Amino acid sequence: MRIFFIVCLIAFISSFIIQTVFQKIVAGNMSTWGGNPGWQREIAFWNVGCAIVSIAALRLKTTKDSILIVLGFTVLFLLLGTNHAFALFVDSVNKFHWPPFIANAVGAFFGLKTLILFQLKKLK
Repeated sequence: MRIFFIVCLIAFISSFIIQTVFQKIVAGNMSTWGGNPGWQREIAFWNVGCAIVSIAALRLKTTKDSILIVLGFTVLFLLLGTNHAFALFVDSVNKFHWPPFIANAVGAFFGLKTLILFQLKKLK
């Protein structure tokens, strides 16, 4: 489970940097959706909150306490990945959405794997 939260922390910090430092380049010029500085900052702020939750989850002592966070982050990765997948279908020429789609797919994979392993341990 620690690996999953480390993956989450890296994802949220990376997204924060992209949404702030590289905001105009990535969102403005490369995204199907175009740029909007206010929205990009708001997304960055959400990433700060999620990074803090990731750090807190790494400090939890029991799996039972942290599994709900795994579930929430897994759903988030699935939804964000789906959103980028739709953007790829709408604008197949624009290749920007492949990296975030793949990054969210990796997060969802690790999350689903963690949830399945937790359930299997409970059955023993």
